[in-house]
Amino acid sequence: MFIVAGEALIDLMARSDGSYAPAPGGAPYNFTRALALQGISAAYLNPLSDDRFGQLLRGGLDDAGVRRLGGMSTKPTSLAVVSANEQGQPSYSFYRTAVADRDLTASALITAIDASTSGFHTGGLALLPPDHEVALAGLRHARERGVLRTVDVNVRPQVAQSLGVTLEHYRDAVFSVMREADVLKVSDEDLLHLGLQSTPQEAARELLSAGARLVVLTLGASGAWVISREHEVFQSADHVTVIDTVGAGDCFFAGFVASLLRNTGDRSPLHPMPTADLLTRSLSHATRCAAINISRQGCQPPTWDEAVA
Repeated sequence: MFIVAGEALIDLMARSDGSYAPAPGGAPYNFTRALALQGISAAYLNPLSDDRFGQLLRGGLDDAGVRRLGGMSTKPTSLAVVSANEQGQPSYSFYRTAVADRDLTASALITAIDASTSGFHTGGLALLPPDHEVALAGLRHARERGVLRTVDVNVRPQVAQSLGVTLEHYRDAVFSVMREADVLKVSDEDLLHLGLQSTPQEAARELLSAGARLVVLTLGASGAWVISREHEVFQSADHVTVIDTVGAGDCFFAGFVASLLRNTGDRSPLHPMPTADLLTRSLSHATRCAAINISRQGCQPPTWDEAVA
């Protein structure tokens, strides 16, 4: 079972007529659904609200075949108001105070990571202080148990500002979490937010020296790299008609992780480290997953068979 911890929220998607359409979202939530649709047994750990939006989030997990471990909360569902520009690139306004998915405790996370756990994933808003302490507890426990640890950085400085968290404190929290990752996903935009001024590839190599075994670097329409100490592999982006890019990175990373797991058939796909051929196949599969998602409205992850086809 691949366990995921992090935000689940409702994306209120702006329509051309000025109204908003609710859609299940949140980077870790999207990743969990996408991973399950890739044929990997997945469980979502954070509590969900007992309100109507919480019902919508539970339905999205159930439809994807995700196991729900977090129970229900009487607190409201997190919200993100989403608007997209002409290129389909989204901008967000978040509402994250006293919400259901932030009710996860370190003890609940540690208890969930047991002998049946094949991997642990976190990222996104779970890296914001003070929530990052829960993520760190889970990652450290996973390390002790020899469980694969994946982190998608997904830096959101505007959320930190709205919660009164300084950029310096936020960066420190993110770096502390990144040091605990086996497989780390960052975008070129993430690297800039973190104050890394070298080229994206150079910055990714620096993250390897901090502890990650693999760094997956996304460059939007310019493609993606996967970088290890042994190999550096590049994949150009597929050209599709873009509806919007909501959830593209989540589907991309889930596709990458799923391909690694399915092509190794091993509890720990980093022992031994993947060959260049395996990294190439996984990166190519991830790119197709992202391409299918951005050709659809909102986050609609593909199945494994859809991406293969």
